[in-house]
Order: sequence, then structure tokens, then C-alpha cells
Amino acid sequence: MKEISQVSIIGAGLMGHGIAQTCAQASCNVKLYDIKNEILIEALKRVKSNLKLLAEENIIKHQDIDNIISHIKTVNDLEKCVEEVDLVIEAVPEDLKLKRKIFREVEKHCPENTILATTTSVIRIGDISEAVEKPERFVGTHWMNPPFILPLVEIVRGPHTSDLTVKRIKEFLESKCKKRTIVCKDSPGFLVNRMAAAVLAEASKLVETGVTTIEDIDKTWTEHLGLIYLLFGPFRNLDYIGLDIVYFASTYLSNVLKDERFKPPEWLINKVRKGHLGIKTGKGIYNYQEKTFEEMYNERIKRIIRIFRILNKI
Repeated sequence: MKEISQVSIIGAGLMGHGIAQTCAQASCNVKLYDIKNEILIEALKRVKSNLKLLAEENIIKHQDIDNIISHIKTVNDLEKCVEEVDLVIEAVPEDLKLKRKIFREVEKHCPENTILATTTSVIRIGDISEAVEKPERFVGTHWMNPPFILPLVEIVRGPHTSDLTVKRIKEFLESKCKKRTIVCKDSPGFLVNRMAAAVLAEASKLVETGVTTIEDIDKTWTEHLGLIYLLFGPFRNLDYIGLDIVYFASTYLSNVLKDERFKPPEWLINKVRKGHLGIKTGKGIYNYQEKTFEEMYNERIKRIIRIFRILNKI
């Protein structure tokens, strides 16, 4: 499997320059494209500013800044940008027609085995890949902002994306760029934005109906839910609560609010029926049979204390 080392970034805006920086920090040779020279000049300024900040925070060394920047070449000729590259990452605005237009042109000039990746966060990969003749090499890579700091990248498998394409991009992101990846099927919003949209919709409803304020919604997240989900994730956290308790809470909310969204899902009903209730039974969504309840309970408390200390909340 050929290693990805030559990368083209199409679009030098907020995400594009940050992705270019990440690839350059991974010692890739990067060609950064945009239609205007002033945008490219500003992008390099941002990269240099970002790197200085990372050096001040002791994430990189000051003496490495010039070497990292030397890995980025700015170009405003699309054909030259995608010649002889292993990976093309498109990072233009969320405009389906624009994305299709760019990939039609890119495919004319890049090598046949070049991976074509879009950074869209909401548009279906299949809708964009209709523009290319070899959709098996087309994949979604949804980077988080800022991409040179946040570790997660969503890899989105389009309807025709090959296993090899997923394998190559995953290897590149994890081994080369030191990212954490998740892989999902093609669906509007994918994972991150679908979950974020659900939270925003319910939070907005709570504010609009007078249940609470915007400030207290944010406090709910920064003082509790965000911290707990950071440490355990939404599913593992249920094992600590107890799946039987979650079942009864879901049933109550569904009945009182008359909202099917809160109805206990089938997987939860099945777990409760089997007596797999979480850490208190040694098995729930995950298996905890190697540790006692007390060990798991104390481990949870210690992890919460550690994160509170880091955030100066204790």
C-alpha cells in the first residue's frame, strides 16, 4: 500500500490552511491552492501564527517552525496543484455545485490512484462523488476546527468508496497525522453534526418554551454533561447510571412529554430483559466482569477528580 506523502489542499480558508499545516507538521509535501493570491498569503500568515502559538505552548519547538512552513507551497493553478499527488483534500464552502465542479476538474489532472477527499460536514458523499468517474477513490474526511489541534476526523464512506481507499486514508490520518478517526456510512450530517444538531434542537426547545436560559444550557454542558461525555461518552456513561434506570427514565419522558424520541430503544429493552444493567451487574453495553463494582465505581470518581483538577474546578 503506497504511503501518502504528497498532498494537495483545495481552498486556503479557515479549514484549508489548518489542514495544510497539519499535513506539513506530518512532514508531507503540501500544495495549497486558492483562486486569489491574497488568500494564499493570508493563509501562510495564519499557519505561521498557529505554529508560534503551538511553540509557546511547548507542543512543537520554535526551531521547527521554518521547516514546517517550507513543506507548504502555495499555488493558484489547479492543474499544477493536483499533479503527482497522492491525496487531494477539498476544503471549499458547503456548496454542492462548487464541490462537484472542482472534483470534475481535479480528476482530469491528478494520477489515477490519487485519493479524492472532501471535508464537507453535512453534504452526502454520494451527492458529491456523482461528479467523478472513479467514485471508488472518493471519500469524506470531516476534520474538526481547528484541525491542527482537535484530534478527531470523521471518515465517511460513500456509496462507492472502496475498502482500499478507506484503509489508505485511515492509515494516513492515524499514523502520519496522529489523528483519531471514526468511520461511518454516508448520511446527512454524518455522526458529529447529527448528534450536535440533536443537542441543539432540544436545547433550543428548552429555551424557547421558557424552561431555562441559554446561559444555563451552556452551564449544564460545561459543568456536567460535557465533562462526563468527555470522560466516558454517552453510551459508556449509561452503564454507570444503570440501564434499568435509563429505561424507566426514558419511558417516563416518552409518556409525559408524548414524544416518541424519548421512547426506550429496542437494544435498551433487550439489555434490561437480560439483566445486563451496567457496572452493577458486570455487564451492560460493555463488559466489566474483570473488575468489581467497587473498582469501577472508584475508577470513575478518580477520573472525574483528575479532569476537574486540570480544569481548576476542584
